[in-house]
Amino acid sequence: MRRTTLVLLCLACASGKGTGITADDRRLHLDAVVVDAHCDIAQAMFYEGYDLLSRHTTHHVDLPRLQEGGVDAEVFAIAVHPESVDLTQFFPTAMRQIDLLQQVARKSGGALQIARNADEVPDNADKGATSMLLAVEGGHLLLPGTEEEQLAHLKAFADRGVRSLTLAWSSSSPIGGSTAEDAKTGLTPFGKRVLSEMERLGIVADLSHGSDALFWDVIAAATRPILLTHSAARALSNHPRNASDEMLQAVARNGGAVCVDFSRTFLDDRFRRATQALLQKTKGMLASEKMELYRRENLPEVRLDTLVDHIEHVARVAGNDHVCLGSDFDDAPMMPVGLEDASKYPAITAALRARGWTPRNIRKVLGENLLRVLAASEGR
Repeated sequence: MRRTTLVLLCLACASGKGTGITADDRRLHLDAVVVDAHCDIAQAMFYEGYDLLSRHTTHHVDLPRLQEGGVDAEVFAIAVHPESVDLTQFFPTAMRQIDLLQQVARKSGGALQIARNADEVPDNADKGATSMLLAVEGGHLLLPGTEEEQLAHLKAFADRGVRSLTLAWSSSSPIGGSTAEDAKTGLTPFGKRVLSEMERLGIVADLSHGSDALFWDVIAAATRPILLTHSAARALSNHPRNASDEMLQAVARNGGAVCVDFSRTFLDDRFRRATQALLQKTKGMLASEKMELYRRENLPEVRLDTLVDHIEHVARVAGNDHVCLGSDFDDAPMMPVGLEDASKYPAITAALRARGWTPRNIRKVLGENLLRVLAASEGR
């Protein structure tokens, strides 16, 4: 399945002393299809001129580190903060970000390929390429316009290769309420139209930022599997963006999946409480500035094992077919110790093997479950 040159390279680079990753761990990881359901590096690319193709010591994601981490596909979130630009520029700015990502793919000389369907991810890996999957983060990016114009914008996103839409973001949208605002607001009448059109176009509904009311309304209305692309287990960490056990069971019945967020904020209540005072300071900051601020603070340590606890909880409650990975790289300021950037992805495989997970179920978590949901959105 995976490209031989990178298998040899990564076996050499990660089987060294101190990594805790064995050659068997590495072989399993590199033979699996590895898909990260959510990263925000497109914002650094668009606003800071960040070069995705070169190795960096800042941020979490670049092409060399994706390759070193054995990541076959990265989902790039198209995001526009509603306070950063005028409403009239939401949709145009999102389209310019898509233009940029497609330009970078062309510039990569074949190392990066835009994947428009689930089958293209393993196909690209066999050709030696890392897939770029496109996601729009926030239903507000359908604005401006009438309902018909917003639906036309949705069609334009689909035509450009967008595969998922986060229905609400840090602010609510015409589709429904978010966890940050209007937590009691569910799916609006227009939101029902959007959801129906998304299913027709093959765009997956992402509920990671949605209110609980929105979640339950979408679960009741959806005819295709849904995703939570970057959330964790509320039973282990009581963050409103995390999914309760009842939600996890509902996702399983729907056939969807919950992709566990790597952010310390979502994994550990101690860390979340310790960072409450920083929220006002970080408002309006670039991701790199947030990371630097957090590093200077004496914050609780959160290790990779805590992430694995969340993975196991989701699997225990929803089933092994309904858990996946959504790093939230380059938005979340701090990741667990041992998972500092995309190059560390094999540590997850090693940790799951150490806990007795079978290779079959590890492959599901690493990418097969997410690709199954994408394929289902395509009517397969």
